[in-house]
Amino acid sequence: MAPGTDPAVLRALEELLPGRCSTRPADLEAASRDASSLPGARPDVVVWPLSTDEVAAVVRLAYEHAVPLTARGAGSSLEGNPIPVRGGIVLDCARMAEVVSVRPADLQVDVQPGVVYAALNRRLRPHGLFFPPSPGGSAELATIGGMVANNASGIYSVRYGGTRDHVRAATVVSGTGRVLRLGNRCRKSASGYHLLGLLVGSEGTLAIATELTLALAGLPAARRHGGFGFPDARAAARATADLIRFGIDVAAVEFLDERTVRALNRLGGFGLAETPCLLVEVHGSEAGVGDAWPAAEEVLADAGGSPLVVPGGNPWAIREQVTRAIEALSPGAATVRADLAIPIGALPELVGRAEAIAGARRLEAHLFGHLGIGIVHVLIRATEAERAAAEAVRDALVEAALGLGGSCSGEHGMGIGNRRYAAREHGEALELMRAIKDVFDPGGILNPGKMW
Repeated sequence: MAPGTDPAVLRALEELLPGRCSTRPADLEAASRDASSLPGARPDVVVWPLSTDEVAAVVRLAYEHAVPLTARGAGSSLEGNPIPVRGGIVLDCARMAEVVSVRPADLQVDVQPGVVYAALNRRLRPHGLFFPPSPGGSAELATIGGMVANNASGIYSVRYGGTRDHVRAATVVSGTGRVLRLGNRCRKSASGYHLLGLLVGSEGTLAIATELTLALAGLPAARRHGGFGFPDARAAARATADLIRFGIDVAAVEFLDERTVRALNRLGGFGLAETPCLLVEVHGSEAGVGDAWPAAEEVLADAGGSPLVVPGGNPWAIREQVTRAIEALSPGAATVRADLAIPIGALPELVGRAEAIAGARRLEAHLFGHLGIGIVHVLIRATEAERAAAEAVRDALVEAALGLGGSCSGEHGMGIGNRRYAAREHGEALELMRAIKDVFDPGGILNPGKMW
């Protein structure tokens, strides 16, 4: 039932969550956007539950009346993941922001989905622990629930893994309002199907997580980092693979193409050599880092890498400015982005194709990302007149990534922006995905219009 949710449903919601339902235009407008520029639809109502029972009651009401329901975190996603496309209810998890339990002996924490990533790590720091998957520049915005919905990764995933690797258990509400507990507090289990793994990365289309048990890592006693310039993307890809192949304990390996480096120099006057580069970090004990960093430098040099002079000595302060630097090249233009995943060795081919495909349309593609796990982001700036050409470049680069054995999305999810590639990537397996969706959400009310 959308657009125009039944007034009786709105009254029932207000009875369930008195003072925590809104049909104010400003709230509806805010809930219809995320950090992308993708179009959605304004919801009919926004609600702010505080507990699992309240979420379950709202979902049951939505299911009984066939009202679309979209769960929302901070709205920092880049593919329209939490934007409603058929109105209905937006269930905003921002007020479910309790750190329920910290268990240092288990290296675990229990949280509600509205806990903000950076706030969680500040809470964990006195225990010598942290939650490793990092949303980068949105760390002060991104919520744990949103990260779980997208299976977020970040710069440190080459060592610690992505979000799915850190979710041990979850309390979830299915599309009928049924409360389920998935997983357990064990590190390893060989019991039953891994339903929890389906939840992570499902973008709120299967169930809504209301409490999560997360595995943590110890804060490294020492770390070393630096930047290295390379003659070309092939040398950078070789260096990345060698770092991993030789067992060097790298925590991060980030790639910036020369256009991206040039944009950074223009924004901040960093004076970096305008060649493809890697930003590398190692973690460990003082002794371990003392051994690992020279070994990493040797591998990088053997592949043709030259140390960069990084202003302030902190490459991550520069890395966090990449998007802003690219957008500053053409104020007022729109950003068309792709979030590709490829085998590491396919980087040179992808860079070459990006150059040719974008150049043929007189556009520039900037490539950067978490090369240690094969994720490459592509940003294309385009005026309104160039928008269709930029979208065609994106489509061609997704096709190139798929042809190289990759994926249309490494970490941003399908949302609205990537859903058109689902059939091409998954083929007949998409039928099984739809069948799984029907089991968890038989009414099709949870975040409709996403994934495919």
